[in-house]
Amino acid sequence: MRVDIESYLLISTIISVATILYIMFTLPLAFTYRQRSYNISSISKNDITVLIPVYNEDINIFKNVIDSVKKEKLKFIVVGDGCEDPYRKIVEEAGGLFIKLPKNGGKRKAIKEGFKYVKTAYVLLLDSDTILPENSVEILASKLSDDVVAVSPEISVTAGKNRTAYHVAEMMQRLREISYRALARFGSVVSLNGQCILAKTEVIRPLIESKEFESVKLWKFTTILGDDRQITNYIYSKGFKAIVTKDVVVKTKAPDSIKNLLRQMIRWYRSNNFFLIKEIIDGTLFKKGFFYMFTVLYWYTLPLLTLANYVLYTEIILKHVFRHWNILIKIITKDPIRFIEYVIVKRISNLFDLDPSPVMYKFSNYFAHMHPHIYPHNFYFIYHRQIDVKMILFYYFYIFHTLAGEVSTIASLIMIFSILLYTRKNLRGFVLGLLAFPLMFIADIFALFTLWKQKKWLGRN
Repeated sequence: MRVDIESYLLISTIISVATILYIMFTLPLAFTYRQRSYNISSISKNDITVLIPVYNEDINIFKNVIDSVKKEKLKFIVVGDGCEDPYRKIVEEAGGLFIKLPKNGGKRKAIKEGFKYVKTAYVLLLDSDTILPENSVEILASKLSDDVVAVSPEISVTAGKNRTAYHVAEMMQRLREISYRALARFGSVVSLNGQCILAKTEVIRPLIESKEFESVKLWKFTTILGDDRQITNYIYSKGFKAIVTKDVVVKTKAPDSIKNLLRQMIRWYRSNNFFLIKEIIDGTLFKKGFFYMFTVLYWYTLPLLTLANYVLYTEIILKHVFRHWNILIKIITKDPIRFIEYVIVKRISNLFDLDPSPVMYKFSNYFAHMHPHIYPHNFYFIYHRQIDVKMILFYYFYIFHTLAGEVSTIASLIMIFSILLYTRKNLRGFVLGLLAFPLMFIADIFALFTLWKQKKWLGRN
């Protein structure tokens, strides 16, 4: 048997089985999850400082963010990451403190600089495009306890200038939300939502003030991205927990174009792949539980496995075409409809004559005429050729491969239908949102092969 065909079937089977397991556990866990309620928080608003890094933000959105913070009567600090006007004026008129960094150094440096001025027991890290809902701070604070030292709200995406980008961004957020709810059943979370994090200051201060936070290293590579993922991992490494609560939902604007959305996705995937490798190397991935490990590995290896499968499949087809080009030309010219059916409808077994079922059929007929006491492992001859045990094992593996593929397709359709019911979107918006799947694939593959390019925000113009 050819190695490329065996590899193709093996990888596609792994993808199918992993998809079945992921959906089979994630959907029931997510939709039956009920977060534990907490008492009214005893944390005073005077104990909370809001820290907002800003870089090239839309002025109107920034004003709305500052207004939402002011309405909550919270102390706030804004760090201009290489920018000043008109942000300074907006902040100071609202009664906040504005700090300017001389040049753009990234969100991490802005947070680190702003932390020097945080003197309260709690800090709220807020993005410059994330608006706080009314009374959200009290609800977030009520989720904190002795072991839960950080909390994030769920994220709702609002429409920007491009409706398609909005629907795609929202679909991505809903997929993430479903997975996070399933993980929460086991007390795990991949990452706090970096748009809004309320945390105990003294728990995360050692990390924020460290050199590691300013620039995370992996071998010779460094990143300034993924601050939320690093904060989350640090909290768990210290024996504490972090949660994402559905009781508060903050709004963030979708990118204004597909191009900007892709840039944002690439930034996220670079960061996530970076920290996944780091978690594997330092062993923290295996300390967060089996379901967490399986979920994260499924998320970030699926695009790579899918790409490998596409490459193998293309290689098999091209090899077949080059080998039998004269026959294919005759079929295409004489009966094009049958050719299209042969290629599209029939599966790989027909295209490459891989299915050994005819052999098994002859084998079964041969055995039926033999003595009933003969044992199945005594394979003799059919048409003077010995039955190859590997061929028989391959036959059963191929049956399993086909079955797994069909079940995986059904499971995927169930998940898509569940997302449709969960999001309650109109059909047109939902269909546009499905573009998230190919875009996520493209972004993840590109991010993986450009992992070392970690020096830019990429989410801003």
